[in-house]
Amino acid sequence: MNEIKYDLYNEKLHIINLPNGLNVNLIVRPKFHQTFGILTTRYGSINNSFKASDSNEIKKYPNGIAHFLEHKLFEKEDHDAFDEFALYGADSNAFTSFTRTSYLFSTSSNVGKCVSTLLNFVQHPYFSEQTVEKEKGIIAQEIKMYEDDPNWQLLFGIIKNLYPNTPLTADIAGSVTSIQEITPQMLYECYDHFYQPNNMSLMLVGNFNLSKIKQIIIENQNNINEIKTSSAKNSLSSEQLNADVISYDEKRMHIQRPKLGIAVRGDCKLSIEQRLKYKVALQILLELLFGESSLDYQRLYDKGIIDNSFEYEIQLEEEFHFIYLTLNTNKVELASKEIKNILLNASKKLSQQKDIFEIMKKEFIGRYIKGMNSNENIADQFDKWLFGNKTLFDAPKMIEKLKLSDLLDLSKQLFKENNTTEFRIYPKE
Repeated sequence: MNEIKYDLYNEKLHIINLPNGLNVNLIVRPKFHQTFGILTTRYGSINNSFKASDSNEIKKYPNGIAHFLEHKLFEKEDHDAFDEFALYGADSNAFTSFTRTSYLFSTSSNVGKCVSTLLNFVQHPYFSEQTVEKEKGIIAQEIKMYEDDPNWQLLFGIIKNLYPNTPLTADIAGSVTSIQEITPQMLYECYDHFYQPNNMSLMLVGNFNLSKIKQIIIENQNNINEIKTSSAKNSLSSEQLNADVISYDEKRMHIQRPKLGIAVRGDCKLSIEQRLKYKVALQILLELLFGESSLDYQRLYDKGIIDNSFEYEIQLEEEFHFIYLTLNTNKVELASKEIKNILLNASKKLSQQKDIFEIMKKEFIGRYIKGMNSNENIADQFDKWLFGNKTLFDAPKMIEKLKLSDLLDLSKQLFKENNTTEFRIYPKE
């Protein structure tokens, strides 16, 4: 077992790489009541085609199968994992993203039993024709709900412009049509390929006995020792990732006010050592440009061009990343022009904000330190494949070392007209 110490915060990250390949990360915090656990597999919505280890043929699976598999793993032949967690006084959930599927629990008691339950239900699948057919109806309703969600449609409109003709453009849950193709056999095939221990990572943060939990995990995994060479690499080729960005598109929905989304696709490759620093730098950069205390935000707000619906997000993955800004506005043309102007002239605006930059650094260090009060936040932000062994505890030191010139270089590298897109949703007439 390896240790990474964070002396400034009196914290330790204990890392165990089990013989079967499972990566285990433990942070003991005895002063906290809640414990949060998350088991993640490197498998998401874009990983719907792969070559099995015993075949040279690349097989394509229906869109939404990773999300479908997430749903079905909770249901066993004679019980439901949700009920088992509830028996121990724990809450449980799961989610699927473009590149990951995660299963999680939070509890203030019975930590060992919850860890065993988490590992057992994820690593012992059960699928039948009857339960799979039943789930299709449930997920179809979920898909229809997202089809009627204008914010979700705005996001995927943006993504379709940024990464045309790639698996990213398909809804994470798939379509009502695509999920009808899913069979128990397909679920087992995808499970066998991606849910191998060497393609999974467990993070546990909270109040528990380190030696007991370590022993529980080791004994639990003794019977799961098969190691395959599967690796959930993104199903995106360099040609797809570098295809020309579609600069504009729009659609109409039953909404009251127009919605505007503007996004910028990143065009640089980042190593695992660079990504956390890149993320915190990008967070500060966007806050300087578009945060509520920025001059441009106040100016646009006072003119009624933007309102409290305005927000920005960062999507950072191993092979791709982008930022997007969204808002509701009746002044769509003017808002589009103003936001693009800020983005494309970011380096000029930043060069005049040295004093504000130093203040912003301190504010973000405070945000990250405040975030350390949440075990869920610490566990949720940990990503072995994206950041390596870097955790939330590493971020403040990275922020301290940032220079304004780093943000200037980042803005020049990222904000380019040919990497920028716009998507609008107008009310139906």
